[in-house]
Amino acid sequence: MSRPIDFVIAGLGNSGQEYATTRHNAGYIFIDYLANAMALTQGEGAQMPPVFHRRYDLSADVRDTIFTFTYANGSSTVTNSLRIILMKPLTAMNESGSSVQKVMQYYAVKDSKKLIVVADDLNTQPGILMVQGGGELAAMRGHKGLENIVSVIGTDFVRFRLGIGRPAANSTPISQWVLSPFTKENREMDLFGYLLQLTTQALKDYSMNQDLKLIKKKFARPRKIPNKLTEMNSLIFPVDVHEA
Repeated sequence: MSRPIDFVIAGLGNSGQEYATTRHNAGYIFIDYLANAMALTQGEGAQMPPVFHRRYDLSADVRDTIFTFTYANGSSTVTNSLRIILMKPLTAMNESGSSVQKVMQYYAVKDSKKLIVVADDLNTQPGILMVQGGGELAAMRGHKGLENIVSVIGTDFVRFRLGIGRPAANSTPISQWVLSPFTKENREMDLFGYLLQLTTQALKDYSMNQDLKLIKKKFARPRKIPNKLTEMNSLIFPVDVHEA
């Protein structure tokens, strides 16, 4: 494609089937969910599941796609078209920065504000979205994937942080908690499913106005979670990975 990139959306996680539905893979899960949601919106049923290309040179699974959608603007309807790179780093979580940097360089994305990173957040309750942009390293300290990206490209990028909460006091070590799968207990999977939908809508709105303050106000905490949630029996959203 010749048109420039509008956004690079990177979901953080660990590659390998054993990590597929773990809390620390919230970013990976979201990217697969988003790829499916975008394809369905555009009526690409014949191309399902969405195709990613495994780019070993970029250390990432990558989907380069044009997303076209319409929205109401006052009394008129507006059609918008975006070229979006969806990516999942194939490095270890703690080395995500090198993959993100390679993808941005390959696609000639020089403005780090076009980078949106989606990751899990221990300090935010399940079902709650945190939205951040810029700021100091302290805003990302504790998440090794985000810290590594900062070490490579700085802090001037957008973060959508998906709440996974912390284990009950003294019940489970943090390292075990984040590498354990989401469960049905306490509606955890249902809350994460709700969060996938919420984050997708937040990203769509952000693509239209790029007003991070407005997105925080509309989608981030404090926010009341609906009493009725869609029941989630799986957090696997199929994608087709082609070796490049």
